[in-house]
Amino acid sequence: MAQQNAFSTALTRIGFNVDTTKRMIDEGFDTLETLADLEESDIDDMIKNVRETRTALGANAPGVVSFPFLPIKHLKAMRFWAAEMKRTGRPLNNVGLFAGPLITTAVARYALDLLRSELKEEETIDKLKELTDLIKWETFWEQWKTYMGRLRGAAKCPLSYVFRDHEQVDPAMHLQVYEDHDARLIATTELQDSWYEIDNHCVYNEFKALVLKGPGWSFIKGFDRTRNGREAVLTLRRQCEGTSAIQSQKAAAYAKIAAARYTSHKKSYTFDNYVESHQNTHNTLAELNEGVPETKKVTDFLAGISDSRLSNAKDLILGDPDKLQNFEACQQYLKTLVYNKATQEKHERQI
Repeated sequence: MAQQNAFSTALTRIGFNVDTTKRMIDEGFDTLETLADLEESDIDDMIKNVRETRTALGANAPGVVSFPFLPIKHLKAMRFWAAEMKRTGRPLNNVGLFAGPLITTAVARYALDLLRSELKEEETIDKLKELTDLIKWETFWEQWKTYMGRLRGAAKCPLSYVFRDHEQVDPAMHLQVYEDHDARLIATTELQDSWYEIDNHCVYNEFKALVLKGPGWSFIKGFDRTRNGREAVLTLRRQCEGTSAIQSQKAAAYAKIAAARYTSHKKSYTFDNYVESHQNTHNTLAELNEGVPETKKVTDFLAGISDSRLSNAKDLILGDPDKLQNFEACQQYLKTLVYNKATQEKHERQI
């Protein structure tokens, strides 16, 4: 009874008169827990039912029952707030919290959710490229997190919450300061109940489509029956980011550097392509915490160049400490030389 009285007070606080509040409680809208379990459409149906009943009674309808626009909006915002409280494991025994600035915040977040729903119908999010090679995991993982961060599911927050590192939500996590509200929801939404089951399956379906045709499928195939997205994603991540995987990725990166060759300018493989292959590999090694000295970057870069027109330039770099110890300066110097030589040769042919 105490919770019902507190809820009645809350309904009055958001703008409903006493008669309307009593009628709503008679319809079963009597506690915050009840409200959290309802859909927004249930509120509309309740209002419709009350209005139709009173219309049928005509002049015999008791009291003054009305549903003004703003109180209805506040009630829907309260439902949105209560559902979020439930999904993040916070108690729903104090409806008195829904007052003052919290009402304003809840209304704003509710309106934002409605806007997102409208935009979702028109927005087209580009699909990721399939993971066909585990050596590309680092890039894929960053793109995957970004992609999942743009999709929202039954929990009304980015789907990346499904495969976050921690499983249980510690009470202290609710007290932390987060970058924004989405970050808070990702960290504190409970990994259980109907919203999680729906979102977990959704994540699995998205992830499976991206790894099905590559070597990653063998590591997550065991989750196909249960469609356990969280375990599938984390299992493949452990496989790709484990010690043995990291060593393999480092070895593959060094092998790629050793195999890179520049013999002469071709439309199918330019000097820019050669520079890009080295830079991408350096980036991969950096992501693996493998520090490569600048001198080694330069000497490996020069070793792959067999274009006779650059022989003198290579000798100059080996004798210039500034260029020998700076990959950026080295490749920019050679790139300028290649471009100028190509321009000069074209000019001479025209003459």
